[in-house]
Amino acid sequence: MRIHFLVPYPKDQAPSQHLKFEQYYDRFEQIGFEVIHDAFYSKALYRTLAKSALLGKVAGVLWACIKRLRSLWIAWRSDLVYISLEALPLGPPLMEWVIVRILRRPMVYDIDDLIYLKKPGTRDVLPNLVSRKWKVKCLMRMSRHVIVCTPHLEKVARSVNDRVTRISSTIDTEKYRPRTQYETVRVTVGWSGSFSTSPYLHLLDNVLRALQQRYGAAIYVIGDANFSIPGVEVKAIPWRLETEVEDLLRIDIGLYPLPHEEWVLGKSGLKALQYMGLGIPTVLTPVGANLEIVSHGQNGFFADNEEAWITVVGKLIEDPELRARIGRAGRRTVEERYSVESNWPSYRDIVQTSLSGRSAGA
Repeated sequence: MRIHFLVPYPKDQAPSQHLKFEQYYDRFEQIGFEVIHDAFYSKALYRTLAKSALLGKVAGVLWACIKRLRSLWIAWRSDLVYISLEALPLGPPLMEWVIVRILRRPMVYDIDDLIYLKKPGTRDVLPNLVSRKWKVKCLMRMSRHVIVCTPHLEKVARSVNDRVTRISSTIDTEKYRPRTQYETVRVTVGWSGSFSTSPYLHLLDNVLRALQQRYGAAIYVIGDANFSIPGVEVKAIPWRLETEVEDLLRIDIGLYPLPHEEWVLGKSGLKALQYMGLGIPTVLTPVGANLEIVSHGQNGFFADNEEAWITVVGKLIEDPELRARIGRAGRRTVEERYSVESNWPSYRDIVQTSLSGRSAGA
């Protein structure tokens, strides 16, 4: 049996894929499936997206659209097609329609962002030719099963399809081994993400400036090597799969700031789960999926204004025992609810029941 993963990004390049379904490829192969990873963006084009040359982006995306047609041949030779977000980033869902209606292949649809909304502060490389929300609902409706990662997306999916399962981003707890040492000479306050999400960290510019001035905290940013704040000493590095865990373990306190806007209701809390999986105490904005992950004061802390951020992070900087208690509680949360081990049965059942035409859990 062959599963065709029709996805946006090249393998091991995007944390949004790497910490979701990509982690289960080996397990699918162990139970007899052949896995094909078929990305829209090549590694070179994906790197181009981080730069500002619009003409290069447009040409690259158009060429990728043409090359995408060969995916129909792969889908025809597969037993099930697993689509993440969309086969093509523009136009109606024609390719998916051909896969389901003409090629007669069962489709599992996985969505982890509110892609039908325009992300604040961004612009599309190419114009959208149809309503994005209409397109997403079409994809949900024609799928054998829909996988979502937040309560908000689950509500949208259930309005058009009864076969919906909520699976958040998950952590490989064998790879993410928790820290054991919480004492340190200089506390490092850190954030991990990408060039597209680093604008959210700028919500804390004044907070980070105050933390460095009052406590001498080091500021560490992973995923946007060009990140800087005027007047603040920041060490910023690119995200690298090879050193992902090692880089994250340099952080003593993990930050996950988000704005209160509809877009973030599609975010799974991935950054918080990465910190917590490594036993790093986490401070985050109380919005969306974060509210389900963290219990304030038990396995993490919420902060919702600059004063609260400075107060909570300051307490953690000054108290290594508090960092240890919160960090260890966060690790237990990941092991129990957000680990690869605890979520593998859900992925396996969704694929197997979609192939058989039954509902997962039936």
